[in-house]
Amino acid sequence: MGSADVALREVEVRLVRPDEVVRFSTLLRRHHYLGFRKMCGRRLRHVAVHRGRWLALLGWQSAALHCAARERWIGWSSLQRRSRLFLVSNNTRFLILPAGEGVHCLASRVLGLSLRRLASDWLALHGHRLLLAESFVDPARFAGTCYRAANWIEAGSTQGFGRVRGERMYAQHGAPKTVFLYPLRRNAAKLLRQAIPDPAWRPFMPQLQLTSEQFSSLCEALATIPDKRDPRGLRYPLPAVLTMLLGSRLAGGTSITEASDFGRSLSQDILKRIGSHRSPLSGRYTAPGGSTLHYILKDVDIQQAEKVLAHWMKGQVDPRAVAMDGKTLRGSYNRDLDEQGKPRDDPAWQQLSTVDLDSRAVIGQVGYSGEKDAAEGAALRAELEQLEPGTIVLADALHTSRETAQRIEELGLFYVFQIKGLCCGQHNEEDFLVGGAAEGGRQL
Repeated sequence: MGSADVALREVEVRLVRPDEVVRFSTLLRRHHYLGFRKMCGRRLRHVAVHRGRWLALLGWQSAALHCAARERWIGWSSLQRRSRLFLVSNNTRFLILPAGEGVHCLASRVLGLSLRRLASDWLALHGHRLLLAESFVDPARFAGTCYRAANWIEAGSTQGFGRVRGERMYAQHGAPKTVFLYPLRRNAAKLLRQAIPDPAWRPFMPQLQLTSEQFSSLCEALATIPDKRDPRGLRYPLPAVLTMLLGSRLAGGTSITEASDFGRSLSQDILKRIGSHRSPLSGRYTAPGGSTLHYILKDVDIQQAEKVLAHWMKGQVDPRAVAMDGKTLRGSYNRDLDEQGKPRDDPAWQQLSTVDLDSRAVIGQVGYSGEKDAAEGAALRAELEQLEPGTIVLADALHTSRETAQRIEELGLFYVFQIKGLCCGQHNEEDFLVGGAAEGGRQL
């Protein structure tokens, strides 16, 4: 059966079954001009079929982290982008197979069918719907005709940068791509930039949005941190700046840019409450920009700020159960060479976090370095001192030790620890050890 025998109305698009994934990847590797390695983040695979024969393949994955043309079209802030990017999906691969070549209007037909079921398939697979689809087209090879025919919107072009494989950096490749967007909801851009998130997004939203009273109390707590700057010509008080920074972090921000956007999004009432700078010309309260935040952070005692924030957080939540775990901070390895030209063997910096399981808010953090098992165990036992008696502590198998369990019992706490066969040969990895408050641990 040749391409002339393909009737467009009989073409169907469906999900690729688990036993077909290898075939899907092999065909992309063999026929797509970019080749294929893997898809990143959340992913979804569609195949166009006509009477059992594969005609086309589409790969959907998590959206690009940054895209200026997309950001301009949506109009959202950097903090909104960070917390709502999961509502966007990227069409990372679209391939018409040899069996489908020459079929008139097949590409736009397949793309349209895929878009019709994309949101529902994504919901079934990943637990949430999508609002927007995006794709990048190389104008040196394609005109994007099928995207235009399927009513995609041309939003602009990329700046011609690409990720360097194996490195945490981007390099200019001089081949900007055309950005196409397709709203899966009629008012997708408005929804993505709205001030108050949809309640259905709550599982994917930041942990803690501060109230006006909480901004005031946090600012008062941070006023105890000394300001080492020269007092002459200061525009922004240190407590106000730290309140904006920590408020942004509690709301899900992860960068100085997002902290700056967060501060500028605050109302005049909140900026007045925390004592931010008031412009003598306009009479309005303002927030510092990114460069000012960089300058101020250089002289702040981070350890003291962490302690103040942890103490303040404990007054905002009532932790009945907490999870404690340590992670190595990205980029903290010393990659310099010593005098002999060999890589330094300095330990990476690590951080132990305590998270309240009810609010999912971080109520304590402590940094440490050294051999992971011993250093993390010592850090956890030190952080236990901050917890109220009766609190339940959850931790992974690294902390399943007699020393830690005894310390938890002494403090009147309870624990739930995972047991691994490597350390307790008679148990399965699904077993847990429960105990505390002067009672022996018992297996679940």
